[in-house]
Amino acid sequence: MIKNNELSEIKELIEKGFDLELMSFELDIPLEDLIQLKKDIETSKKIKLANSKNPMEQVRERYNKLFFANYKKEVEIPKKLTMQQIELVNSVTTTIDKEIKEMKGLSKKEKRKNVNSILMLLKQIKDFNLSIEQAEKLYNLMQSSELEHLNLSIEDKMDYYVKINRDRIAKKFAKAIDYAHLQTSDFEELKALERKITSKMEKSNPIFIGGIRTNIYNKMSKIQQQIISERIRNDVPTSISAIINDIVIGKLDVQNANEIINSEAKKRVESKPKTRFSLTEEQERRQILIQIRTVLSDRAEQYRIENPEVAIMQIQKLCGGELEQSIRVVVKNLIGQKEFERAKQICNKYALDEEKVTPVFITRLKKEIRNKEISDTVLRGIAANGSLEEGIAFYNLIENGLKAGNVKPETISLGKSQDGLRTITLADVWLERERIK
Repeated sequence: MIKNNELSEIKELIEKGFDLELMSFELDIPLEDLIQLKKDIETSKKIKLANSKNPMEQVRERYNKLFFANYKKEVEIPKKLTMQQIELVNSVTTTIDKEIKEMKGLSKKEKRKNVNSILMLLKQIKDFNLSIEQAEKLYNLMQSSELEHLNLSIEDKMDYYVKINRDRIAKKFAKAIDYAHLQTSDFEELKALERKITSKMEKSNPIFIGGIRTNIYNKMSKIQQQIISERIRNDVPTSISAIINDIVIGKLDVQNANEIINSEAKKRVESKPKTRFSLTEEQERRQILIQIRTVLSDRAEQYRIENPEVAIMQIQKLCGGELEQSIRVVVKNLIGQKEFERAKQICNKYALDEEKVTPVFITRLKKEIRNKEISDTVLRGIAANGSLEEGIAFYNLIENGLKAGNVKPETISLGKSQDGLRTITLADVWLERERIK
């Protein structure tokens, strides 16, 4: 019979796969007892598995929740004005316009009566959320020169009261612009909204109004960059596509390719209207070379490089620049093909040539390959619908890879959410970093 103080040690030996007959002989324990203990261990494992939940299923649930979530920024909808309030705003605007026109030719003292009337009118709509049109009309009226220099003495505060109301209208105008900008992704509409915020208006409240202007500008820049990126990736002329295909199969005629690129650059210059922002033929040529590298990097599913070393050499001859740039293009293409081992081989080869390629570059590239490989494994595990045992095995495979490479889950990107507004990382979906047995 097995003694209690020996039980845990013997269980460990059985789990490690030691031969039962040999253990029986060396430990002087009946073979029947060891066989029964092994059966008990297996039964216990089965019960534990039956009561467990597939870890990859849990990861999938977390991923799907994030993937299908709506990350569009919640916009606070201003409280709409009633018809009566709209009529009041229109009446106030019309009356202020009339008061300002009547001030022309009046003395400073006479003007103050009109100004007091204007300030009382503005007080009636102080808490209203104005539309862009309503706020813009009032803002422009408040810029009138008739409302300037009205103080009668140093202690007088008339100019101060006018400024407070002018700034208040400016802030209402900016709020209306901000709300409108959050509702659109149209570049021209955003441009029109951004133009409405003048330098003078921004100076009245640099932090609040300046922040709105910056947000609109940043949104425009992001949209413009997306448009340019999409055009570079997708709007590929047939002649340039042929060059990319020649690189893919390793049969590029560099001289012929340069002639085609020069011809395409000339065609682009001639077909575009001449403005101060127009590109020269040399600038268009550089854009085409960027396009070739970008397409090879990002569209591996369509342009699958067959011979990486030849491709690096050909890209280098055609596009010039640092050798590292050409290596990165080819490695990203291999990553896109999920050819991770071939990508690693390229890194290992060029790691030996420190005169042309820096160790730092190779280290970073290897990390990129490793992270993409882990990401691919996780996504395959999420897509799979295997048994509990398979899910645990998949989970442990990934977990062991993270530990072996000392990889932080937040550095592993699993792509964007369905609406494209959030990048999902492994840290967002991974379970506690303890191996599941």
